[in-house]
Amino acid sequence: MPENNDWQVLFVDDEVDQCELVSKYLTGKTVDAKGGKLRVNVEQNFVKAVSRLAAEQYDLLILDVRLGPHKDEREEEEGRKTLLVIKEKRFLPIIFYTALPNKVRDLETPLIRVVEKTEGVTKILAEIQEIFRSKIPEVNRELVKHVQEVQRDYMWDFVAKSWARFGDTPDRSCLAYLLARRLARSLDSPGIKKLAERLGDDSGLVCRDNDVHPMRYYVIPPIGGEMASGDIFIDTRLDPAQYLILVTPSCDIVNKKVDVMLFAECIRLDQMKEFTQWKTNGDGPKGQYKGELMNLLKNGKSERFYYLPGVFDLPDLVVDYQRLWPIEPTAVDKLKGEGKLECLASLDSPYSESMLARFSRYFGRLGTPDLNIEIVEKRLKEI
Repeated sequence: MPENNDWQVLFVDDEVDQCELVSKYLTGKTVDAKGGKLRVNVEQNFVKAVSRLAAEQYDLLILDVRLGPHKDEREEEEGRKTLLVIKEKRFLPIIFYTALPNKVRDLETPLIRVVEKTEGVTKILAEIQEIFRSKIPEVNRELVKHVQEVQRDYMWDFVAKSWARFGDTPDRSCLAYLLARRLARSLDSPGIKKLAERLGDDSGLVCRDNDVHPMRYYVIPPIGGEMASGDIFIDTRLDPAQYLILVTPSCDIVNKKVDVMLFAECIRLDQMKEFTQWKTNGDGPKGQYKGELMNLLKNGKSERFYYLPGVFDLPDLVVDYQRLWPIEPTAVDKLKGEGKLECLASLDSPYSESMLARFSRYFGRLGTPDLNIEIVEKRLKEI
């Protein structure tokens, strides 16, 4: 991992004059606010380039479409196959610099750019600058560096010192769980705070030891294809689209023991009266409106509601356990296949369990007649 601000670029093209032209023009160009400059490495053989991607650290890749070992395939598939080979080795932004731009135009994203060779090297530089404005190369570098440092310290400070205690166990799955979970914890706070600082966080919003950042609630995007309780969906059949959360227990879903999947409706926070009266009237007399809103956000209002903090493009939501949507599993699969029901996030542990426990308490509550407090008060005065 480079210790300076220079950015390593691998340019792959089997034409010598192109390699010289691109390398000469791009090398030394400044592409970020910290003065980081491009350092261009050239490779004329695609197979060797793939090996270099696996063995060396690069921040950006520039290459032609028709490079690679699959010359017998249709031209339309060349770019896609090339991209798949690269993705197996490393994540990094890619620029296709090609005379056949239409062969890869459908692959274009903010991180996969396409430049036609007739547009020249100035166009390559413009696309590189756009990529660096996205901050993705910086995020990628700092994340890799952070994980490497955590892994280094973890192996020396925990695994190496503890191997005599754990290494001889015949249950290798037990050892795998131990190492993975211990490593995951070491990536958590204060590691997250350190990573945020590396990424240039200047929000000034620092979580204390007894609270968490809203992002801690979620796994985005969800992991795996199996649905689970706590998955948050958006149903686009309605206008505006409706947010839903799955409240059917995960074990029932896995074991195929459900005739219907049960979803609870999620109301946008800005549609709740506690929010609108605070937004319209301020804190209110003696802070009443702010107090009611804070009570809702802290899940102290009623067992009927469960607040979900907003992150990124997921808005602040309030789960309403009185508004339930039963949908048959086949209908759920159909809606997902048609793109009308999309899973946006999964509640992470322990928040998924907390959400389900609140749901169970709300529907399992037992009402009783109110106690006559006046009788109790009279008796207490006589003590």
